[in-house]
Amino acid sequence: MNGPADSIHVLQVDDAPVLDGTAEVPDGQESDPLTVTTTDRADSALERLEADAIDGIVTADDLPDRSGCAFVDAVRERDSDIPILLLTDSASVASDAVSNGATDVFRKDTYAGHSDLLVNRIRLLVEHYQSTQTAVRTRQQLTELAEQSDELLWVFSGDWSEIQFVNSAYETLYGRSAESLQANPAEFMTAIHPDDQDSVIQAMQRASAGESVDLEFRITRSDGEQRWMRAKAKPVVEDGTVTRIVGASRDITERKRRESRLDARRSDASASMADAIPDIFYVLDEDGDLARWNDAMPAVTGYTDTELASMALAELFVSSDRETVRERTEAAFETGEAYFKADLLTADGSTLPYEFTGGRIEAADGSTRGVAGIGRDISDRDGRQQALERQNERLEEFASVVSHDLRNPLDVARGQLELARAAHDSEHLDGVKRAHDRIGQLIEDLLTLARNGEEALDIEPVPLQTVVEQCWQTVETGDATLELQTSAVVRADPSRLRQLFENLIRNSVEHGCTSGRMESGDSVEHGSTPSSEKQENAGEQRAMPSLSHSQGGAADLTLTVGELDDGFYIADDGVGIPVDEREDVFEGGYSLASGPGFGLRIVDEIADTHGWSVAVTESDAGGARFEITGVAFDAA
Repeated sequence: MNGPADSIHVLQVDDAPVLDGTAEVPDGQESDPLTVTTTDRADSALERLEADAIDGIVTADDLPDRSGCAFVDAVRERDSDIPILLLTDSASVASDAVSNGATDVFRKDTYAGHSDLLVNRIRLLVEHYQSTQTAVRTRQQLTELAEQSDELLWVFSGDWSEIQFVNSAYETLYGRSAESLQANPAEFMTAIHPDDQDSVIQAMQRASAGESVDLEFRITRSDGEQRWMRAKAKPVVEDGTVTRIVGASRDITERKRRESRLDARRSDASASMADAIPDIFYVLDEDGDLARWNDAMPAVTGYTDTELASMALAELFVSSDRETVRERTEAAFETGEAYFKADLLTADGSTLPYEFTGGRIEAADGSTRGVAGIGRDISDRDGRQQALERQNERLEEFASVVSHDLRNPLDVARGQLELARAAHDSEHLDGVKRAHDRIGQLIEDLLTLARNGEEALDIEPVPLQTVVEQCWQTVETGDATLELQTSAVVRADPSRLRQLFENLIRNSVEHGCTSGRMESGDSVEHGSTPSSEKQENAGEQRAMPSLSHSQGGAADLTLTVGELDDGFYIADDGVGIPVDEREDVFEGGYSLASGPGFGLRIVDEIADTHGWSVAVTESDAGGARFEITGVAFDAA
């Protein structure tokens, strides 16, 4: 059986036991009590040793099934450290027992009437065993922790004559075995570069005198390779004497190489060309660290070349931009180019808005050697942006005034048209109404263009299928057919995205079958947004050749909406857009007919506001295909 968690569990092997089930500690001593499990046979005791957690063993020397010494041998085959106390009155047995593995021997006649002496002896043996085991486990844990470190960790005696601990990083950094160093601590000095040995010896002497040291020196590995090391050592002082010196060493070869490149770059002819650039020119090495720069870098940041050589790249930017810098730098290594804006943090603590571009540097074998790029001050650009915003405000004011001044006479004209229709039934009045509708749509498109981007985007997950189906219900599509080949969910402003699809759908429906048969008086705007008047009179407009696709084969028009790797597209099987005109379709005023052509300009503005790109090409069926890319998909 097992005793309480706070007791010492002792296995007693004796056919005449002297200890009770629980043996109390003598008065005046603070220790855990002994819980005693007793058996009279060695075989039974060995079974209990396998099954129970035993802290110590007390055994007689004359067991019924074997001798005490034989029992000790059997225990040691299973556990080499557990304390065993042998009870005997024979001097020869006592001598053999100790040599065969017994921890201690106690004379039987000694404990007669003094069992407290036996209890105390057992307690001391067990507590020593437990403290030793704890020390072993602690050392093992520390050793395991040290073995996980990339740094070389070591402990020397105070006079450097003995190596008390060294982790396996020694083998990685020095190319030599840790066992050889422990056997010959002087081996440490044989690896030091001859030119650096004096400075290392002086540092060792200072550490032995009680001073902490920090030193850089060169070593030569066993394979002949030369490396740079940095070692920090701290003395441990006990009773006024340095008993040992603990330290850590790490490889700084790459840093030294960067510093060497810094020294050499001034003599490089390319450096003078880079210095002629007014913007910051920089080169990152394969690890993403600064390797080269032009004179603009220290001039702008206020740091010296030496300071820049020892700084991490992130230290040159404000904390809020450092993650962006890291991500975009990694992107340059992966994709070959990068662009980002970030605030430089100068030596005096001030900040400067900068724009950075970068491109990957490749070796002849295709491997990546680093990234080179330019950093440009955009303080003036920010000022121009503010001026542009003020200009846009004036444009908005102008558009509002124009639209107001145009709407008033347009409303009067529409009212007069209704009176004329009531008095006269003339087909010429239909053309007047269509002209009124085009004027109204022109006003709406002008306001849309003027105000696009003014309001902040309300970005949220938007299912493409849902928004396209909604647009298909509101846009006059005649007999055209819709094919949805996407279930993607994109990050966008729902109302702006819907406006984009309405314009693209209308563009395909109204112009997919344009082939020169439209009459000039019946033309429509290229991809314009629907007006309320147009929807209210949809039945009337469907009878017009310019909008009806039930005539001339337009009923066969099919629109397809699908997804791309980084966006989506809308394509039709109509007549398409000529190659030499595709560059112009997003310019204001372009139209396949004679309308104002603001619809696709609005599409381009909405895409640009979202940070997307829009392009037109030919669909698989020979019609028009509009591709919107740079779109973020919703992860959910």
